[in-house]
Amino acid sequence: MKSKNLIVGFAYNEKRIIPGVDPSTDEEAEFDSPKTLESIRQALRQLGHQVIDLEAVPQLPRILSETKVDIVFNIAEGIKGRNREVQVPALLELLQIPYTGSDPTTLALALDKGLAKRIVASQGVATAPFQLFHTGKEKLKPELIFPLVLKPVAEGSSKGVLKSSVVKTENELREMAQFLIKKHRQPVIGEEFLTGREFTVGLLGSNKKPKVFYPMEIVFSEKAGNFPIYTYQHKLDTNDEVRYEVAPKLSEKDKDAIEKVAVQAYKALGCRDVARIDIRMNSKGEPCFIECNPLPGLTPKWSDLCIIAEGAGLTYNDLIKEILHHALKRAGKETS
Repeated sequence: MKSKNLIVGFAYNEKRIIPGVDPSTDEEAEFDSPKTLESIRQALRQLGHQVIDLEAVPQLPRILSETKVDIVFNIAEGIKGRNREVQVPALLELLQIPYTGSDPTTLALALDKGLAKRIVASQGVATAPFQLFHTGKEKLKPELIFPLVLKPVAEGSSKGVLKSSVVKTENELREMAQFLIKKHRQPVIGEEFLTGREFTVGLLGSNKKPKVFYPMEIVFSEKAGNFPIYTYQHKLDTNDEVRYEVAPKLSEKDKDAIEKVAVQAYKALGCRDVARIDIRMNSKGEPCFIECNPLPGLTPKWSDLCIIAEGAGLTYNDLIKEILHHALKRAGKETS
């Protein structure tokens, strides 16, 4: 591979408000800690590149216009709104600067859980029945069966996903939906609770032929309750309700079915370079698409994708290298 001595811009949002158990502290939960940012910088430097910080703040357009970079390694979440993840990639496209990861269309579609489910379902991929709530007073679709899981339609890092997000009655649904709508200032999606095992699948590479990692299972203990879901609190720190099985026991049939859903979702949404697909089995043992994260966390030994890659024998530096490699190849700046 020929890609040494490049000037790599590093686009990010730095976490300055530390999230806590209280959901009121979740404003910057999607942003990355200084430690994570430094890990990525070091990995890029060890690949032989010069790294220039490009924090995704309102001054970024001016800074970019005055800064020469060969490519941007993008993990920026953006500032506000349903299209926040699009802000940096769209700017880079305007300035004709190549970057890692998916394009603005994919990022916008994937962040909106309702749109993502519709697109993936249109390709024949199973997903739980759902309904959008703009006020919490809407008439319920007759096909929805309780319990349901409620979550903000366009948030990441499980923001707004609490134990109380699992609702068992219409009264609970309306109360929780109105609470989430008011807090997060956006519609809420209500999905039928899937009773089976939960997995997340990491993918790298082109949209046509991505590399698929072995599914990692999110295993819930009895302490997680009768209707366990992967909540905002679970992602804050280690706990005794959730553990991760990097190489869970799966029949060849189930493994293939899970990976097929992941690849179909990756392709349907137009992902490229890297993404993580969340999947849960229904009562029949069929894997169903939950959501797609085309900007997965990259905290060493903590983020799901990093754990998955390490379990597959890929070092952290190699993971960063592979993400960058696919973007460089697409931009014609690297051959392999």
